[in-house]
Amino acid sequence: MSITETQMSRDFHDASGLIKLGEISYINCEIFNYPLNKIIQSQYLKDESTETKEDDFKIEINTGVPNDLNKLFEEGLIDAAPISSFAYLKIKEHCKLLKRISISAFGKVKSVLFLSSQNLKELKSLQENGLKPKINVSEESASSVGLLKILLAEKYNLDIKNIEFIKFSGRGEGLPNKLLIGDKALLEANQISEFSTPNEEILSSPCEYIYDLGEEWFDLSNGLPMVFGVWAHKLDSKKEKFLQSLLLAAKTMGLNQDIDEIINRVSSKTGLKKEILNDYFQTLNYDFTDEHMQGLNLYESYLNKWSLI
Repeated sequence: MSITETQMSRDFHDASGLIKLGEISYINCEIFNYPLNKIIQSQYLKDESTETKEDDFKIEINTGVPNDLNKLFEEGLIDAAPISSFAYLKIKEHCKLLKRISISAFGKVKSVLFLSSQNLKELKSLQENGLKPKINVSEESASSVGLLKILLAEKYNLDIKNIEFIKFSGRGEGLPNKLLIGDKALLEANQISEFSTPNEEILSSPCEYIYDLGEEWFDLSNGLPMVFGVWAHKLDSKKEKFLQSLLLAAKTMGLNQDIDEIINRVSSKTGLKKEILNDYFQTLNYDFTDEHMQGLNLYESYLNKWSLI
């Protein structure tokens, strides 16, 4: 994992005033990442409601994929992070959630995809004929793997104990029946080679069927959002209040005044068209309400039902 650090350069009132914050290096988190780093660098927090002064603390940012941050957070090496819902549910008795922020979707998510050369009814037919299907799953997110298993069992009546789940890294070029998440899923669905330039030739996907797991969950749950990630922390009340204000300010900036710059930067880096990115950011939901909690609780109940957690 690549670890980078961004710190405020200032005098501190409290020598223990350090918050080690995780940051996911995915496109869907740029709504937070870009403005957050701007706020840190400018040493300015636009939230007059907080009683905590921003110069009481400094922020150290550790960047990685979801499973990396899950591990760092569980081991106490970072204080707060956007972690997968699956990881949070495993340790929820030992941490708290920041309010009003998540990475969720009401329906399509566009970056958690099951791509297959067969439809799911054909996989069911293989099992009925005594065969054991193979499904390749990204090693980057346990949350999405858990969701896929729930959908296979609950919605498509597959015997998930009679499926061989094989972990892979990268894009999984040439693999049939694969679960992709994050940037790799978004790039694959739009047939863009990873870290390409806009003029680079596109790749063709060998997978005929594409299942959007956000959309599949929305149907299974009767309209509840799928909460893919939450911000968990192990902070005292003062640091919690500061970080909550910081991230809410970043979210507001990212969804409003900074959105065009975020889209431009991501488009230049990945080769994804600006209209695709604009649609993607509008598809995602970054709130956390009572309805999100219902969705998270239902996800947990299915994980327990199928002994996945």
